[in-house]
Amino acid sequence: MLLALGVGLCSYYGYEWWQLPSYSEADLKASVELNLRMELQQRGPHLQPNEAGVGRLREMIQQEVQGEINREREKIQLRFGIGVIALVLGAGNLAASRMMSL
Repeated sequence: MLLALGVGLCSYYGYEWWQLPSYSEADLKASVELNLRMELQQRGPHLQPNEAGVGRLREMIQQEVQGEINREREKIQLRFGIGVIALVLGAGNLAASRMMSL
């Protein structure tokens, strides 16, 4: 049972990991600038930050974007790792049962 579960999890999350997009520096910068513009538009004309405030806001948004990408990648890697553990435990259980029957 663990062997089948491990194969299934490794297959599914391995494929998900393979399909994750790789973002270039230009993609990240464009996303940050788009999110920054949206944030500034939501604030209205009286709540606009100065240049230093815009720089801090840009840095904060960049960290949020990078963090979201990292969280998505780590979630898939963790689940793939759980699949590998299940696969190893299942293979060990199968090997032990084979050895006991000899």
